[in-house]
Order: sequence, then structure tokens, then C-alpha cells
Amino acid sequence: MKYSKELKAGLITLLAIVGFGVLYQFMKGKSIFTTDDVYYIKYDNVQGLAVSDAVSINGLKVGQVDKIIPITNKDGRITFVAKILVDKEFKFSKNSIAQIFEPGLMSGKEIKINLVYDNTEAKSGDTLSGNYQVSTINSLSSQVKPVKDQLTSVLAKLDSTLASTNKIVDEQNRQEIRLLLSNLNKTVESYRQTSVNANNLLTKNEPKIETMLDNANQATMSAKEALDKYGKVAESVDVQKLNQTIDNLNQTSSKLNQIISQVNSGEGSLGKLTKDDQLYNNLNKTSENLNSLVKDIKENPKRYLNISVFGK
Repeated sequence: MKYSKELKAGLITLLAIVGFGVLYQFMKGKSIFTTDDVYYIKYDNVQGLAVSDAVSINGLKVGQVDKIIPITNKDGRITFVAKILVDKEFKFSKNSIAQIFEPGLMSGKEIKINLVYDNTEAKSGDTLSGNYQVSTINSLSSQVKPVKDQLTSVLAKLDSTLASTNKIVDEQNRQEIRLLLSNLNKTVESYRQTSVNANNLLTKNEPKIETMLDNANQATMSAKEALDKYGKVAESVDVQKLNQTIDNLNQTSSKLNQIISQVNSGEGSLGKLTKDDQLYNNLNKTSENLNSLVKDIKENPKRYLNISVFGK
């Protein structure tokens, strides 16, 4: 039986179309000679999921995304229904969750079926619950954003602080700061010079201070000798006058010791005015008068002692 050329051309064309269709389905990853189960999943956001993306169970590819259908609801909100094909050899619960995830940084999206183990087996045509897992990049972005916001706030505060600092250290304030430092240096130098002058003053007047100390010690010793000499006739002495004289001597000695201590430590008016010759001469004169008083007591005791022979 012979076929016409037209028939042969038609058969060849038909076979080519069928072969092209089979090859196209094969390139899309669809099984040509087996029937897959069909499931539907509703998503609010498909996160970049595309047709022909893989469907896996426990890491094994068991199917693919066949179609993504957008649906506009009555309130205007858009949702998506993903149609997936799963090898009919895999059976699982209809309560399992079909989750969109990103297996790697450089890979596309996939759907993994998180199995739930119960007795409600999913049938072809059922609608499964769906959700999506935040990608690694989005997770990092969500974690970095608060840090970025805080860093921006810190930089803004730092910029404000620097601006305030620049206002504080403008040219006028710089000149005032320089003047303040210059005055501070002058004050320190003045204190240093005062200290040097005080040391020089104490050094120059050291002989005078030693002379005053010697005179004071001599007066104290003379007074003590006078008291020892006339202590045996204390009953006949005018006790009131003698006690008054001794108190005056003790007060004078105490004051002299206090003044000498202050002079040695550089304190008090005497320590500051040791260069005053008039004060020095007055102290010497006082010491000489004290010596004269003690000497007069020795030579003329009757002026200070009232001795009664008959007890009057």
C-alpha cells in the first residue's frame, strides 16, 4: 500500500509536534508516562515562587509547581493558589503544611511538605495549608535594620555634638581660652616667686630668730632661779603679787613659745613679718626688761616681799 506524499508529510509533522510537546514537558521536569497527584495550596505571598519550582518531602524532590493562579477577593485583597504535582507513590496527611522556603543563598524558591503524622490521608485534589519561611537574606536584613537605625541615631547625635563643639571652640572662645591659660601661668609663676621670697626671708632672718630664742630661754632660766632662791620664805612673801608676777612670766613664756613655733613653721603674723626690724627690736627690748625685772627681784627683794618680824 502506497501513501501519498501529502500523508507522509502530515504524519511527520504530527510526530514532530508530539515529540516537541513531550520534550517540552520533559524539560519542565514533568513525568510523561506516570500520573501525579494534584494538590492546591493558598498563599498570601508566594515569595518569588515560580512555575516548575521543586516540591520536596524530607529533602527529596517528589514533584513540582504546575501553576500559580492569582485570585482577587471581594475586598480587593489578592491571594495566590499554587497547583503542585506530587508523585502518587508518596502519601501523607492532609494536615501537612506546604511551606515555601529558600534552600540556599543562590538558589530559587521551593516548596517543602512538612509532614504531619495522623490518619487523615490527603487525596489528589485536596487543598493543603501553606506558609512561608523567611529567607536568610531577609532574616539578616530584619536583624541588621534595628542596628542600622541605632547607628544612624548615634551618628546623628555625634554630628550634633561635633557641631556644638565647633560652636564652643570658635575663634573668640579660642582667644578667651588662650587668655585664661596665660593668666593661669602668670598666677602659678607669682606663687612660685612668693615661695622663693619667703624662703629667702626666713634664711636672712634666721640669726635674729635664734637670738630671740636664746633671750627667751635665758629669761625663763633666770625666773626659775629666782623662784628657787626665795621659795623657802614663801610664807612671808606677798603671795598675790608674786603669783601675779609668775603668771605673767608663764603667760609671756607660753606666748613666746607659741610665737617661736609659728615663726619656725612660717605661720602667723610674726612668721610673715620677720623682716620687720622694729618688731625684732621690741621683742629684744621686752626680753631685756624681763631680765632687768628678775635681776631687780634678786637685788631688792623687799620691794616684792613683806617680811614681818612680829607676825604683822
